Amino acid sequence: MKTEKVKISEVLPNKSNPRVIKDAKFRKLVKSVKEFPKMLEIRPIVVDEDNVILGGNMRFKACKEAGLKEVHILRVTDLTEEQKAEFIVKDNVGFGEWDWDVIANEWDATKVEDWGLDLPIYEEPKEDFINTSVTSLKDRFIIPPFSVLNTRQGYWQSRKKHWNNLINDNGESRSETLYKSKGNPVSDKLRTMKTGVSILDAVLAELANAWFGIPQGKTFDCFAGDSVFGFVSSYLGNTFTGIELRQEQTDLNNARVASMAASYICDDGRNVLNHIPEKSQDLLFSCPPYFDLEVYSDLENDASNQGSYSDFLQILDTAFINAIKCLKDDRFAVITVGDVRDKTGCYYRFVDDVKNIFCNNGMRLYNELILVEAIGATGLRVNGMMKTRKVPKTHQNILVFYKGDTKNIKGNYPQLDFSEVEFLDDIEEE
Repeated sequence: MKTEKVKISEVLPNKSNPRVIKDAKFRKLVKSVKEFPKMLEIRPIVVDEDNVILGGNMRFKACKEAGLKEVHILRVTDLTEEQKAEFIVKDNVGFGEWDWDVIANEWDATKVEDWGLDLPIYEEPKEDFINTSVTSLKDRFIIPPFSVLNTRQGYWQSRKKHWNNLINDNGESRSETLYKSKGNPVSDKLRTMKTGVSILDAVLAELANAWFGIPQGKTFDCFAGDSVFGFVSSYLGNTFTGIELRQEQTDLNNARVASMAASYICDDGRNVLNHIPEKSQDLLFSCPPYFDLEVYSDLENDASNQGSYSDFLQILDTAFINAIKCLKDDRFAVITVGDVRDKTGCYYRFVDDVKNIFCNNGMRLYNELILVEAIGATGLRVNGMMKTRKVPKTHQNILVFYKGDTKNIKGNYPQLDFSEVEFLDDIEEE
């Protein structure tokens, strides 16, 4: 058998062909024929002794639509009628499946779609907290791993509820500190909404450990605050150390994690090297103060209690420089930050300043995620803020930095797949 080039009028379509391509898919096939005619020679149309098509009906139709006068054929003359029928079906059957990870990482998605391959559309899952499907992104990565993390979604809120019930941290030592700020006065109505305490999102803590930590690793925070990250990290099998400035908060945290591999030390975050050896930790996670948005204490060395933004930033600079020294090479730091406004209403560019601290001290910005938050009490401030055209902010920035050679990430970090692991497997469904 050999390939021949014949007039397109000599080839006969197969009236019994069971496969069709319509509309947009067919237009893509026609476009492909016009742009890559060489492929028609490499993959000729298969015909029988009467020039009736056995394989390539849709390519033949596309060739006619494209205005071709000749086509390449491969004539097969020794098949029975039963074998011809079998060939027609088997020629159109796809026995394999696509490796979407390879497609995503090694191919140009736009070109692949132009060539006719339908890429999967990943919809945000709506499953309950316990999910038995092993095919969704939520199964493999806990939360779909994209640069926007939406805490308003049901799957996020459900998971967060389970964590909160387990941790039971209500910010007892920081009642209404979120509204005791120099730059953000609010009405008495807002003060009574029980939204005056900012608590780290437990699902975010879980993702930081799962995505950027080392299994059974050592984690730490030089601005520890509440007990959420320490609890979650140690619950997932890590050993955690937190530096917390206020004694009351330190005592509450230690009581909450008393039976776990976590401990909190009462000290200034700038002194982290006094408690944690250099290059000993596998993950730095921190949600530092957002200047005077939330004033935690009247202590002189409290970053949130500084008289100027530059003084506040100097404390963070020293603390994070020392914390970076505690981190091993080829490890991540995950920093949760959000910009705050100055007295004129303009932003300080706090997020950029944190980026500069890390990037100027041996770490590189590897990921930046947006954490979309619930609107909550922010909705009550919209009218007042929009009078001066301030758009209320309902997100935070999750900055992921890397220390070391990024080529080592695949070798040092295991492939993520939580389809057979449920972190909270000892929590009963309500």
